Amino acid sequence: MFLALEGVCRRRGRTQVLEDITFGVDQGQIVSIIGPSGVGKTTLLEIIAGLDAPDKGGLTFGTPPSREHPVILVHQDFMLFPNLTVYGNTAFGLTARRTPKAEVHRRVMAMLEYFHMADRGDSYPHQLSAGQKQRVAIARAMVVEPMLLLLDEPFANLDRNLKMSTAEFLRQTQRNFGVTTIAATHDLEEALAMSDRIGLLLDGRLAQYAPAHEIYHYPANREAGEFLGPVNEIGPGVFHLLDLPENTQPDQALLVRPECIELAAAPDGPGLITDVAFIGHYTKYRLELDGTTLQAYGQFGSITAGQRVSIRIRPCPGHREVP
Repeated sequence: MFLALEGVCRRRGRTQVLEDITFGVDQGQIVSIIGPSGVGKTTLLEIIAGLDAPDKGGLTFGTPPSREHPVILVHQDFMLFPNLTVYGNTAFGLTARRTPKAEVHRRVMAMLEYFHMADRGDSYPHQLSAGQKQRVAIARAMVVEPMLLLLDEPFANLDRNLKMSTAEFLRQTQRNFGVTTIAATHDLEEALAMSDRIGLLLDGRLAQYAPAHEIYHYPANREAGEFLGPVNEIGPGVFHLLDLPENTQPDQALLVRPECIELAAAPDGPGLITDVAFIGHYTKYRLELDGTTLQAYGQFGSITAGQRVSIRIRPCPGHREVP
């Protein structure tokens, strides 16, 4: 195991920020810690970075960090030195190590080329966009060859149309350099797109820690499922109206994502469409099923409000019994 946290707890005043946080990270993975604002994500990163200490529990590295291969935390506001150029900011860590100038130049220029910032080497932070500042901050971290890269809210200062492309770029960067990465974010779509594993923090506790597809399609409970997006809870009273998997537990409700429900117009179908809304790349359907309100996402022909429909839960990931 590259990094293991065991029973990490942290209190600030009367507030229990983190409670019994336990998970592991394999070398070369990119992990996202997600959760609402104020849930303790930044505190967790600071503990991993050695900038804070837990009240209980601890963490263990397979190979301890060193001066040559440190743990680097890139803050949400990037913390670039305003009096240094892009080149100077990127070179700072190497210069502080008294690395020979020729090697500094070689490594800095290679990093700026990779991050498409070589032509801005003489620019100052106030002359850069938020996206450019972020790239410089990450380049400054990567040039010192960290063993672990920590990113605090990497999408917070970016325009919405830049977030997904940035997530894809971060994923590609992580693969190219092979640096183990942990990001704290509340941007769910971007976290799902770039992560090998995701940890969901709710009320200071790790509600679930699993691969990205599993944490989305198989939430540990309703609260975890709803944080990641709309979810239907289907009680056993309507199981007989649906084409459910054979292994369904007859005495438990199901959590089902809206995109895993398939509809078809049927005059004698059990479902009644109550609302239809075009969202863009899909249509949102609201329907009633024997007193249960459901949502379905998809493109199901010309179904309109007031029509009756048949309902099928598709045999894709997207349902789990409520614990």
